[in-house]
Amino acid sequence: MVGLCSRPSLLANEALLAALLVVSAFGGASAAGGFGSFRRAVRLRAGDADSNSNALALNTDSLPEQASVGKGNATSMSLAAASIVAAKPIRIARGGDMTHRRRRSTKSTLPSHLHCGATAKVNSGSNKDDKCPDECPFFAQDRTDKDFCTFSCVKEPACASMYPTTQIGDKELGVCRSCIVDGCKECDTSVMEDKCKTCQAGYVLTGDGMCHFKYAGDWMYYVAGVFAVLGVIVVIWVLDMIIRPANNAEVLDQALEAREKQKFRMKKDATGVRPLFPMFTNLLRTQVAGPGMQLHFNFQFALIFWAAFVALVWICFAQFIDPALWVLGTRRFGTARENCILVAWGYETQQRLMWTKVLFLYITYIGSFLMCMAYGVYQLRAFQDADYQHKTMKDFAAMIVGLPSVEGSKNVEGDLKARIEDLGAQSVVGVSVAWDYQEHEESIKQALDADLEARMIAVAGSPERAPLPEMNPVRKSFYTLEQMVFGLDSGNGGGSDEIDSKEEELRELLNGLRTSQRAFVVFETQEARDQAVELAAGGFEYEHQGGIVLWTLDAEPDTVQWVNYGHATAAEKTLKLLAGFGFIILACLFWAVIFYAPYAYYVMTFNYENGRQPGPMLSISFSMIVVVGNAIMYEVCAQVSDWVGFRFKDNREACYMILYTVACMFNVLLDFVTTYFTAEKVMEGLGFRNYFGVPLKDITEFTTKFETYGMQRSLAENTYAYAFPSTYLIPFLIEPMPTIVLPLMLGKWIVRNHPEVMGRDAEEWVAMVPMEMGRYADILLNTILGILIFYFPGGYTWMLF
Repeated sequence: MVGLCSRPSLLANEALLAALLVVSAFGGASAAGGFGSFRRAVRLRAGDADSNSNALALNTDSLPEQASVGKGNATSMSLAAASIVAAKPIRIARGGDMTHRRRRSTKSTLPSHLHCGATAKVNSGSNKDDKCPDECPFFAQDRTDKDFCTFSCVKEPACASMYPTTQIGDKELGVCRSCIVDGCKECDTSVMEDKCKTCQAGYVLTGDGMCHFKYAGDWMYYVAGVFAVLGVIVVIWVLDMIIRPANNAEVLDQALEAREKQKFRMKKDATGVRPLFPMFTNLLRTQVAGPGMQLHFNFQFALIFWAAFVALVWICFAQFIDPALWVLGTRRFGTARENCILVAWGYETQQRLMWTKVLFLYITYIGSFLMCMAYGVYQLRAFQDADYQHKTMKDFAAMIVGLPSVEGSKNVEGDLKARIEDLGAQSVVGVSVAWDYQEHEESIKQALDADLEARMIAVAGSPERAPLPEMNPVRKSFYTLEQMVFGLDSGNGGGSDEIDSKEEELRELLNGLRTSQRAFVVFETQEARDQAVELAAGGFEYEHQGGIVLWTLDAEPDTVQWVNYGHATAAEKTLKLLAGFGFIILACLFWAVIFYAPYAYYVMTFNYENGRQPGPMLSISFSMIVVVGNAIMYEVCAQVSDWVGFRFKDNREACYMILYTVACMFNVLLDFVTTYFTAEKVMEGLGFRNYFGVPLKDITEFTTKFETYGMQRSLAENTYAYAFPSTYLIPFLIEPMPTIVLPLMLGKWIVRNHPEVMGRDAEEWVAMVPMEMGRYADILLNTILGILIFYFPGGYTWMLF
């Protein structure tokens, strides 16, 4: 952690975020400019129709209470506009005739356009809660004329005459609709019942007119049965571990005591005790785990402040400019009539208030830029101040670069120390060589652990190993399985001859190792280190090789990854990084096929007629799919970052942060593409049109289709759902369980029940999880998702931020 805290490269990562915020905000302004360009193009195409349509007033009954504006004349004018019949030209029917709207009152207008058989055109001012008379209770969309968004009140037998595919009268919705059958491609219009004629791919039509999933069968029950059996076995195993007698209680207590010592503590008080930091310690000002932790919490606070600034700007706009900004882009789809009203209201409101979106993005852009600059300066000054006030090991060490390859049988450390002292360096404590031992990592690690274990026993002693108690067959099976799965020592170690043989093999292995090109030299004072670096600036010679120099360090000793020295050239790291991207792409494909594809297929085959929406289980499933995708990317990116072979943990963490952010953005991109095509398919199937009556299926230009209000609203809703709670909340609620709580519980059970687990092994089973830079990647991903909402109508902006 100290290494992470001392890396100024963190400042570069945060500066990268600052640039990202600025560029993304500017991109959002460009998107808003695209809407403005579209509006100007529409004016050119529509001619004087635009002057009438933009003059349309808002109806207070068609908006939520907090969005109601312009009561009185606006109400009467909007209701009068709803009574204009289909014979009117589009120019008048869409925007309304201002003369007629001034003359008519609310009371006289309401009954006139809802009598049986009269076809009326709805617009942004129409009341979505209007009901047809009891004698003809169903709204039918009139497809017999060339106009659009025209509806008539009819009886159920007349539904098919207005629009052949909506032959069913729905008393609950008060509309003529088509059949509601999941998986149906074409309804059976010969009957006024919910029956399908042709099912979609993957579904089969049954005799009752329903569509059933073709691939459902007994295999699903078998798979569920297997998982149920496995679940029962796991539950029995956990319960057995809980109720087993404690065979290793003394070792567990020692391991937990070592865990307690890992916690960060304050300086000694008057009684000589080092208490824990209080729960309400200000981590913005107090160094608990080095300057890196302090900078990280400054980073989080800066983002919270920035998010509050963005939300506050939009809230002020909605409160003081137009209440429609609270709900723009958030109102739900419904019946065909309600959708026509929604599209008309949304488009007109969006165009009328486009200047507020542009102004909002300019304010956000300028504010983000200024805050990022101020934040970067503050972070740099905070790091420099902390680094000046606190001396750490890096201030006393230098790295030797350019060493020749020397055998381990020679006294390399002693020779290098003497050679540096010959240069005139003072107060040299010693040298640590970075050996090339990657091929023998496991053997050397075991030897180091054994040596450390022996030293611990020599100092503190070792508790006697408890004998295994008698166990029933089930418990014995579980016990043996635990030893196999977790690699626990069975206790059947070899005798003294075998130990002597292993020591001889280890000695031969160490003598055969060769040095890498780097080593570390430690001095008693920082001044001595700086003097030695200056003396070696021209290079020195060792083992007949010149050009060896000393470099100062930005990393702490505990961040050195010794195993990667000798196998971490730039070419090797580049090739591994490219291969790592391949693994990440494969992981994305795995997630897309196994987890996301079933969800996408269900969403695309769901029947959205008359505003039907999938139930809450689909939202929960989507949230869990996002969580699983992020978890897969988390693990794959971590493994790739380890495999690349960085010499310092700081560089490994920075690589992981970038890979994780990019990989999760692949997931986001895949979801956005799927959502776009799903929304396009659904809206084209439901006969959606743009504001000017052009069917979506006839719009070929991507930008034009993307800017239609229906698509904007659907994509905004999906962006919000992806961000909250799928990314912003659920992962952070779940993460403590698999990363902290469950490993600690499992470690306690293993140490308590297995007498063969002792010493350092026991401490590692219950040790705390090390801090890493994954939080930076999480926050960057959340920030990018928040910025994406700028490209859509702003009703979700204040909610998301």
